[in-house]
Amino acid sequence: MVMFLHTGGTLGPIPANIGYLAVDLFFLLSGVVLANSYEKQLIAGQISPVKFLLQRIIRLYPLYLLSLPIGLVNYAVHFGLDYGALAGLLVRAILLVPNLNAAGAFPLNEPSWSLFFEFWAGLLFSVLLMRLSFQSLLAVALGSACITTYGASIGGNFDIGHQAGYLGFGFSRVLFSFSLGICLYRLFDVRKPNTAENGNLIGLLVCGCLLTITNIPAALFFGFPYFDLLICLTVFPTIVWIAMRTTQTGSIDLTFRWLGRLSYPIYILHGPIFSLLQSLRQKGFNLPASPGAGIIVVIAVFIAAGIFAVRFDEPVRKKLKIMVLPKPTSIAPQSAT
Repeated sequence: MVMFLHTGGTLGPIPANIGYLAVDLFFLLSGVVLANSYEKQLIAGQISPVKFLLQRIIRLYPLYLLSLPIGLVNYAVHFGLDYGALAGLLVRAILLVPNLNAAGAFPLNEPSWSLFFEFWAGLLFSVLLMRLSFQSLLAVALGSACITTYGASIGGNFDIGHQAGYLGFGFSRVLFSFSLGICLYRLFDVRKPNTAENGNLIGLLVCGCLLTITNIPAALFFGFPYFDLLICLTVFPTIVWIAMRTTQTGSIDLTFRWLGRLSYPIYILHGPIFSLLQSLRQKGFNLPASPGAGIIVVIAVFIAAGIFAVRFDEPVRKKLKIMVLPKPTSIAPQSAT
């Protein structure tokens, strides 16, 4: 749904929906997964904050760096071939330093703004959030929710944080859902609820709910950010809690695993690709802008994401872990990150 928001007309005139809230769901899931994988290790001193951040860099950076050449070509097509400007943009992009101008915070890969805030949330998690009590974490989440809602009352909805004028609200936006995700993990870890039966059916229903929610027209609640707040504060945590209690089997399990495997490659690669197509179209290239052509591009993005995940990202991450991270003294099972 996030990808469909960034199609740049390739799929035809699609009305804007609230698919931007999928990023808040991503932050929520990140809090759950990172707490599940690293919180106890960080508290016990089995892993240092530096090593944790190195693992996050290894996990997220290879595909991000792979997307930057596409972004450079797109920027050159759109704004002209200025080698000095391109070099400066590339350095800032590699360092994940946002641009505070009208070109966007991260012009070479616009969706990577969430990556910037993901790293900041991870840093805060490794040095502070994992030490806070459940009540303190909940207070952080609710306080951040209030700040985000205030920003959304100015911007019209929760689709803030990636614009130069709203960059500060990106910190509150990620902290809201990320802290809430840690709270969900702790509730689950303490109560250890039984796994629900009919996991395949429940999993499909949960996906159906998410598709229905993210297809709500953005104009319907624009100027009333409390609707977005309700979704992020109650609906998304409920859906994630249900998902945490289910186990899929057979073809549904295989499909979900592959979608999970492709989710990050799709997210980090689609933005520069669609931006480049849009820039070429604006420069007079006769590229089709129809639903049929758009679907072909979407399918191509899925295929490219799969190839880059299997042939590039996963092998590179494996080699980097061997080169950079010392071997652990004991091996314990961990959740995928």
